[in-house]
Amino acid sequence: MTQILSGKTTEGIMVATDSMATAFDADGEERQFTIDKLFSIGTHAFIVSGGMGISVQLSMRFKQYAEERRLLGIEKIVSAAGPYLSDQYRAALRNDSRVTATNGQFDRIYFVVGGYSFRSQDDPYQLALWGSETGQFPLQRMQIGPSVAVPRTMSGEMRLFQMCQRNCPLLELIEFAENFLQKQSETNPQIGPPFRFGTVTPAGFTRLERSD
Repeated sequence: MTQILSGKTTEGIMVATDSMATAFDADGEERQFTIDKLFSIGTHAFIVSGGMGISVQLSMRFKQYAEERRLLGIEKIVSAAGPYLSDQYRAALRNDSRVTATNGQFDRIYFVVGGYSFRSQDDPYQLALWGSETGQFPLQRMQIGPSVAVPRTMSGEMRLFQMCQRNCPLLELIEFAENFLQKQSETNPQIGPPFRFGTVTPAGFTRLERSD
């Protein structure tokens, strides 16, 4: 299970995630390892994924797709993300027998895309969420506000929402996300460090990392 937190204020966007991943061997035994789930797209956007293991590969494919086509600005990236990721997800389920739904949380797949708009002064920072459960496609775009937590954790999501509403500095959002991820990792073995963080401002996407 991946834990993702993201929120936007007038200063920019904060995104945070853990690095723990789960796989199953031929005998169905569970094993865990760390993997990067957060990727920049160009200079001013990012994609982060959770759920089924194929999500990381699909994020990397979309990053390459968007950058090769020079999709600048979050509007073009968001417009392309849903159809592209849905097509790639459908192909993965159809063509690779190793990509299968297992049970519970591992049946789910999510993608959060965020970035800066070069053309909208009214809405310069934008977030979008797509998801699917039990192998359903196309991916559904889900309505979100200025903050999102995947999977839904009401205490964390409400606190982050309130901080975004108060326009807290991005560094405060990062500190909150780091503490939240640390507490989650102490009770859930499927969430763990290193924790990845990023911000989007007019200067671009900046990546940070905490190992403790």
